[in-house]
Amino acid sequence: MRIGGVRRRRGRGRELVATGFWVVVLVLGGLGWWWYQHTRPAPTAAPAPGAPPPGAQQVRVQYPLDGDSIAVTATPGPVVDTAGEVQLRLLGIDAPERHGTDGTAQCWADRAYARLRQLAPPGGSLWILPDTQRRDPYDRYLVYAWTADGTFVNADLARRGDVRELAIPPNLAHQRELHAAVERARADRHGLWSTCTGK
Repeated sequence: MRIGGVRRRRGRGRELVATGFWVVVLVLGGLGWWWYQHTRPAPTAAPAPGAPPPGAQQVRVQYPLDGDSIAVTATPGPVVDTAGEVQLRLLGIDAPERHGTDGTAQCWADRAYARLRQLAPPGGSLWILPDTQRRDPYDRYLVYAWTADGTFVNADLARRGDVRELAIPPNLAHQRELHAAVERARADRHGLWSTCTGK
């Protein structure tokens, strides 16, 4: 009788330990899920047709530098926090260099620059939003940009095949859309994908 009672107590003890273990696992899992949901960058709300997204900061274009960088001026605001001329680097994309390592323009660089100049002409305006990191090592503001009519500049360049994808965590708020646009342009052989593959 005593042996059976000891076994029952040991069995209950094991059940309590196992139950306690699973309670801790569930609590930690719940905390991990909560942390993930509340710390990841939220995707920017899609702009209303014909308008930049809410909360975007307006900047004045000075001139595009190449197919993914622009010099602008702004009144200090939520994205660009200084006055005077600053440089923007469009997130999620990478245009061919106008001045490559050998000093010459890479394939499609001039066309990517020309398209960005159409979207962001000198004297025009853009509306910009940041992602997780505000600046790169070159002190350029890392942004997504829209025109007055709501055109998403980063995605427009990707859709037309003027740029390649450049996904650098943690700045991934719009990467799904940009990845899809680049892949569509590649499949349809738009822009640089018709001419510059392998270059």
